[in-house]
Amino acid sequence: MAHEIDMTTQKAAVFTTGAPPWHRLGVTVSEAQSSSEAIKLAGLAWGVEQWPIVARREGVERPVTNRVANIRADTGAVLGVVSHDYRVFQNADAFRFFDAIVQEKLAMYETAGSLKGGRQVWMLARLPKTLRVAGEDEIRPYILLTNSHDGSRALRMIPTTIRVVCSNTLSLSLRRASATEGLTVYHSESLEQRVAEARTKLGIITTRIDEFEQQIQALAKRPMAQADLTTYFTKLVEDRAEDTQKRMLGAFLANLDHPTNTLHGISGTAWAAYNAVSQWADHQSVVRGQTEVQRADSRLHSVWFGAAAELKAKAFDAAVALAV
Repeated sequence: MAHEIDMTTQKAAVFTTGAPPWHRLGVTVSEAQSSSEAIKLAGLAWGVEQWPIVARREGVERPVTNRVANIRADTGAVLGVVSHDYRVFQNADAFRFFDAIVQEKLAMYETAGSLKGGRQVWMLARLPKTLRVAGEDEIRPYILLTNSHDGSRALRMIPTTIRVVCSNTLSLSLRRASATEGLTVYHSESLEQRVAEARTKLGIITTRIDEFEQQIQALAKRPMAQADLTTYFTKLVEDRAEDTQKRMLGAFLANLDHPTNTLHGISGTAWAAYNAVSQWADHQSVVRGQTEVQRADSRLHSVWFGAAAELKAKAFDAAVALAV
């Protein structure tokens, strides 16, 4: 179950037509007026307990100091082993600092879910803005609120976008988001102290999205000759094995001819070239898992936090460098 989404309530795979699919792992929570309501709608109303750890051998037990196990209360599953001063942010409370922003209509809760059997929980809040490239290509901005129970990451808010025509996503640089544009709440801090900072960071995120809009418009105006495409794609895969390079390059080139990348005004541009890479990263790259649910879970994790996210960030930065 290490790579499965939370199926306790049988809600986690619900998909509503017209809402962001997120690889069919989210529950639509747009009716929620608060994070607690959203958590309940998403079937995430379970708690996390911290249990002491004991080492046992041949009937002899020894307590493990300075470490505890985070246990999912409803299933008894071990979500992670963390330091003794690690503060659990319960699902019902984790995103509460963002409620004031939602109540002021500066964002709206839209989708929520979990990954890895509850080790990570997430919520998407839609920002009231739509970006358009060349008049036809629609991109919607979101804030991804994410929290972990396995000690892998702090509670964070990250600017994220979705390209509607193909459901490709792009986090607006995780490095920049963690340093200046995102809000990080560590598991030893008070949530109440961060509401004011969340407001400030929302303004910075909005500025980043405005910058992103300028960047993608510039990419759509930058024509790419065949030599440019070859150089651009090759640099993105040069650290891979030769067989992998050939497969990826072939997929990138094929994706250029996909209807989503030949829309009027973007065909043959750096924007189309970037989206050819993003399409592979989000939908065509190989992911592991014994079941469809496990593979979907692994894919979404990669898209937001793993190899796919890293490739897309590298591809976007390289494309922007060509357009400036």
